[in-house]
This record gives sequence, C-alpha cells and structure tokens, in this order.
Amino acid sequence: MSKWKKALQICGYLLMTGILGAYFYFATILVREKSQDRCQQVLIIVRDSVQNPLIRAGEVASFLEQSSIVLPGRDFSAIDMYRLEKEVESFASVSQCNAVKTIDGTLKLEIQQHAPLFRLETHVGSFFVSEENFIFPIVNPHRSAVLIVRGNVPFSYPTSYRGQMDTADLWLAAMSRMTGFINGHPFWSKKAETIVVENYQDISIVPQEKDLELKIGDLSRFQYKLDKLQEFYRVLEPLGGKEKYSVVDARFGDQLVCTHRKNEKNI
Repeated sequence: MSKWKKALQICGYLLMTGILGAYFYFATILVREKSQDRCQQVLIIVRDSVQNPLIRAGEVASFLEQSSIVLPGRDFSAIDMYRLEKEVESFASVSQCNAVKTIDGTLKLEIQQHAPLFRLETHVGSFFVSEENFIFPIVNPHRSAVLIVRGNVPFSYPTSYRGQMDTADLWLAAMSRMTGFINGHPFWSKKAETIVVENYQDISIVPQEKDLELKIGDLSRFQYKLDKLQEFYRVLEPLGGKEKYSVVDARFGDQLVCTHRKNEKNI
C-alpha cells in the first residue's frame, strides 16, 4: 500500500470518528433539552385489561384524585415513586404497579392485576379470591364471569378486607383448592356455575343450566365426589336423568343417591 493511500485511509478514519463524536455529543444535548423535570401528564396502562377486565384506567385515575395525589405539574424530584406505586397497589384488584418517567415528561403507571379464581358472596360483602389466595373486594361484579360461592359462607375477615388469606382458614383454603380443580377441569369448568353453602357439611354445586342440585356434603374428597357426579352425566343423563331427578347426591360412599322430581313417581 502506498503512503498516499495509507494517509487517505487514516484521514477517513479520523473524519468518521469526528462525525460519530459530534453525533453523540449533539444527541446528548438534544436529549437533555427534551428531558422534562416536571410531570406533564400521567399515562395509566392496565396491561391485562383484556383478559382480566376488573378495573379500568379511568377508575385508577379517580382513585388517585380521591386520594388527593396530584401528579401533573409537579417536579419529578418531589414525587416519591415507591410510595406512589404502593398507593396504587392498595386499590381494588391491582397486584403490581411500576411508575416510569419518560424524557418527554410523561409519568407512566403500568399496572398488573390479581386474577380472580372465584367470587365469594359473604355476610360482610362480595370478594374475589385469586389463585395465590389473595382476597380483595369487588368493585364491579359484572366484569368477570367466574365461579360464584354463596350462602352461609364461613368468613371471619373484616368488611372490605384486602390481603392474603389467613393460614389458619382451612375451610376457605379447601374451597380454593376445589374451585381451582373445577376451573382446570375440562368438564366441570364448563358445567359448574355456582357453589351453594348451607353449612360446613352441606355444600352443593348448581350447573349453568340450573336444572339440578349436585350435593357433595363437606369439602373432603371433593375430587372423588365430582368424579362420581360426572358419572351421572355420562350414564344417567342420556337416559333422561335430568328430567327424572332434581337432586344428585354424592355424599354416600360409592353411591349416587338421586331424588325424583315432585311430578315424578318415587321409586
């Protein structure tokens, strides 16, 4: 390679380095100029709103307003991001909130919710219970079509309780296990709509058609009892079982005890 070619190559490298250096310098200046030290607007994003429509962004905004949390116009240095996240996480079904500042002065609140496993109707109010055994009050009961547990439900928590299930609450933990089994079952997830609690020993499942009462008694051996009740649908339903019987009882050992409808002759 000639000396002139080598000199031109070196000059080219130096020129390119200078251009890149100038680009990054002015890009840095531009970012600094665009960066806002004051909150210009708040953007609330509920990341799982489609599959879990329990709350909307507007409801979170109203909650912040009612809590006297003013954000637009405030310096970011005066906003305690951690405290803000915890405030939002105290609302309704919110499980996690990440507060993020952008260079244009937008404060983004990215929200993830607790996913309800079942709805619990109690003497002190209506609640959702999640797969992680987190209990939270229902803001709008019509937004999530989940299994309902109602009746004389044993519930020892305060009105509007929001928090983890007590580890000593064995009954509610057992109910969570059964509803989890039902929700994951190919047959019962489509069939069961409501669980009715008369007392600890008298629990029934009402199917979506509301044409039968399916008794399981207490929550012990619930999987075995549900398997027995499924046999009714497999064997007796094709023979007109739903027209003949009003109650199917799985409480008695290996037997299914069926009660005739009032307009049918008892056998």
